[in-house]
Amino acid sequence: MPASPAAPRWQPDSRGRLAAERSRPRARAAVGPVTAATLNPAQERGRRTVVRLVFLLFILVIVEGAIRKWVAPQWATYIFFLRDPFLLLTYFVATRHSLWPRRNLFFQVSLGLAILGVLITALQFATGGHSDDRVILGLYGWRAYFLYTPLAFLVGAQFRHADVMRLFKLLLWLAVPIAALVAAQFFSPTDAPINVGIAQQEELQFKGPGLTSERTRPQGPFASAAAQQQYVATAFAVLLAYFMSPRGLLQPRVVSLVVTGAGVLTCIALSGSRGLFIQCAISVLGALLIVVIGRGGALKGRALVWPTGLTVAALLAYPVVFPEGYSAFTERWIAASAAESQSFENTAVFGRALYGLVDFVRLVDAVPLLGTGMGFGGNAAITLRVQVDGLAPPYAETDFARHMVDLGPAFGMVYIVFRLLFAGYLTVLAVRAARRYRDPMPLLLWSYAASVIVAGQLTGQGTINFFGWLFAGLLIAAARPLEGLAAHQPSPAPSPRRPLPLRRASA
Repeated sequence: MPASPAAPRWQPDSRGRLAAERSRPRARAAVGPVTAATLNPAQERGRRTVVRLVFLLFILVIVEGAIRKWVAPQWATYIFFLRDPFLLLTYFVATRHSLWPRRNLFFQVSLGLAILGVLITALQFATGGHSDDRVILGLYGWRAYFLYTPLAFLVGAQFRHADVMRLFKLLLWLAVPIAALVAAQFFSPTDAPINVGIAQQEELQFKGPGLTSERTRPQGPFASAAAQQQYVATAFAVLLAYFMSPRGLLQPRVVSLVVTGAGVLTCIALSGSRGLFIQCAISVLGALLIVVIGRGGALKGRALVWPTGLTVAALLAYPVVFPEGYSAFTERWIAASAAESQSFENTAVFGRALYGLVDFVRLVDAVPLLGTGMGFGGNAAITLRVQVDGLAPPYAETDFARHMVDLGPAFGMVYIVFRLLFAGYLTVLAVRAARRYRDPMPLLLWSYAASVIVAGQLTGQGTINFFGWLFAGLLIAAARPLEGLAAHQPSPAPSPRRPLPLRRASA
């Protein structure tokens, strides 16, 4: 008798079929194919090359900051673009072997937006005058908006469950040396080379935001604390998902989870980042959401016990194991909350986070129809000290406000809607995986990717841009039936052969 469609997708029925195979939905153009396309040998070789290049991009985003700080700070500006040639090579290989998704509406829309971005930039050049700063900011701005978006759909289409798991293992094991580096940075003077780099010139140093009068916020191997936050937030989400995964799934051993988990929790405890704590809290809430929408008592039990137990244990151990980190964080939280309460009354840090979703409204009537200029709302414009008609461009601290400055109110609203709808698409994939396949990983990835797509500095910070689109793609890959993380199982045992019918005895 066939297994129930709600059975785990790694559990075969009497005919040897997986549950996910029996309940595989038909592909729709609106959400893209849910199963991996069959590739010929040449395409498979191209796919493996794409996977290796994506791994290289991930490694480069980890070591890029270290090179800028401790190897060649005088070339830091150029090293920032170190990943781009390899990204373009990845796109070239995917195009050559026809590896792009063909039926994903969001991918097609993203390409259309990229073309419109070129037209908007050209019109801004034509109407706003030509200058070297406008050209530099135009190229930089277009890169921030459109260059890395296709990566999400390419990873989602071509990463298999084994590829996703290998990347997550690398992500977690990197937490061990990074935690040691974070501890050294936390207990070192704020102006020590391990914190600001080896450059003697102050303008070439990487000074992070202050935590207290004696502590700086550790940046790990990255060039900013915001970049370090992305790494730790994704590692925490993956770690929590592995603790919740059923025993029938292939996953890191318990010893590996304990060792890497200690590294991740050390990074959190010494981060001093309220944003990181909030991001981790969102991941915990995403895990607890499985209790409501998930199927199966075992999965719901794990979704309730592991997030709650780990959170309570971590909070109780925090002031005991890391007393200086706890003291610095509470001091930072109290001081920042007092300052923000003057602007956001009783909502403080949460009001500041939500403010990013409505801040753009004040600029709708304050910017030209075509925007001030592509890239004029970012940090690069502040660094170059550009001016428009003798005045600095409108200040845009949040991403949605930046869209108004860079793209204008009309195209800016289109881009905002695209981000919101894409986050909704990711939500559908994650919820479906939790309900149909009893796989917690997509929903935990959603807790990071969707929050960054909606409210993160996606176009304002290079590492956030990369992590946001990469993990959106990993979510798409993980949510795919038979090719998601839950499919990383030993091949199901072949169904027993039916006995041959006995011959009737001759009369």
